[in-house]
Amino acid sequence: MRRRLLILAITLTAAVLTALIAPLVTAYAEERAVTLHEQRLAAATRFAALVDDSASGAPDLLQPDLERYDAVTGSTRSAVIGTDGSTLASGSTLATGVGTSEAGPAPGYDDAVDGALTGTPTTSPSALWPWRTDPLIVATPIGRDAQILGAVVMVVDTAGPRGDVATRLAVAVAGGIALLALVAFLVGVPLVAWVVRPVDQLTERVQALASGRRPGAAGHAGPPELRRLATSFDEMARAVEYSRSQQRDLVADVSHQLANPLTAMRLRLDGLAADDPAVEPVLAEADRMARALEGVIEVSRAGGHDRRRVSVDVAAQIGERIALWEPLFDGRLEVRGVEAAAPAVLEEDLVPTIVDTLLDNAVKYAPDSPVEITLDRRGPEEARRYVLTVRDHGGPTGADPTETDLTDTEAAELGARFHRLPRHADVDGTGLGLSILVLRVRDAGGSVLIEAAHPGLRCGTTLPARPGPGTSAATPDAAVPAR
Repeated sequence: MRRRLLILAITLTAAVLTALIAPLVTAYAEERAVTLHEQRLAAATRFAALVDDSASGAPDLLQPDLERYDAVTGSTRSAVIGTDGSTLASGSTLATGVGTSEAGPAPGYDDAVDGALTGTPTTSPSALWPWRTDPLIVATPIGRDAQILGAVVMVVDTAGPRGDVATRLAVAVAGGIALLALVAFLVGVPLVAWVVRPVDQLTERVQALASGRRPGAAGHAGPPELRRLATSFDEMARAVEYSRSQQRDLVADVSHQLANPLTAMRLRLDGLAADDPAVEPVLAEADRMARALEGVIEVSRAGGHDRRRVSVDVAAQIGERIALWEPLFDGRLEVRGVEAAAPAVLEEDLVPTIVDTLLDNAVKYAPDSPVEITLDRRGPEEARRYVLTVRDHGGPTGADPTETDLTDTEAAELGARFHRLPRHADVDGTGLGLSILVLRVRDAGGSVLIEAAHPGLRCGTTLPARPGPGTSAATPDAAVPAR
């Protein structure tokens, strides 16, 4: 927008300058044409007055005057033309004659001579432009009383006046460009910045609000309309943030109120299960309800600003979690890319949560399946991103143990809250694990790709090494990636 407004402002200023400069240059070119024509016409009229008649030999006597005049001007070829069109006297020594050159007859020469022999002198041209190289033809009749005795014709080279016009045009254009640059630098750029800066600030704050972050404070500058728009946005942002806060507080309050009686009920069920095995399923459901309650609390914190980032080693954290999960997989875990350090600034429990969630799903939904864990480093160091990929090879789907593949449609539905595949209804879980993982990674400025691996499931998690736009977790002042 800034570029478009600046181009528009410069274009309008250039149009105004062109409208001012063009008439001035045109007037100068016309003035030079009129002046040159009048000067040559006055000389031709003087020569015409000196001519008596062709019988007395006056044109021959005028020959030296014509030669001296042509020599003095240096740009004019003069001649006295008889009524029959013949040259009676000429100040030019060129063999080609006054009205012709090596390139051929001068444009307009014959018309000017014919007009003068009918008693009509030539008129000045409209303007002398640098790109018009035709000579100026000046002709005036020689007459006594009502009789036309001949004509005086001058062919004038306009290179000098055209050069003056070209110089004046170049100076005007250069001055206009300099003035345009000065206006653009002193007026256009500050004016456009004054208009666009609040729009850019408002755009950044809208993007922050849309991504779940709290918009930062901004001064209300610029035109009155934009200041009113910024004020309205501030009011809307406060209302949205208040609504989000109320929602999170409501979930937290409800969860807290449910947690205490749920804990008390679970303790009672523990006591009853010791004497009555039939209570065991009820106790399992109570445990599942407690986990679902914890998941709801975690979901409600998505987009919040209460998490802190610290310097971590992604590879070391993955290694620590693998060491804890390895006994459950009995050698079926294949890990790559964790040999070298992977410094980053992330929430301290984010990577462990990702690994635990994905390996827990692999244990439950792909038992006895080999699992591959890969950590890739992408991009230059200043914009480094880590891609943690966990891929299993599937497990029994239900009635037919040979049906182990996960379809693309089923994979696309994973990550939704409380979503579980029908064939996994009897597997312990709440359907919130992947959805919490997606929200946590998104809050950290990363992304999650869940897709069918044929066979099995592949989950690729991309995490930034350094905090960036789109991250809602708070950052300690000294938090930088460890070396």
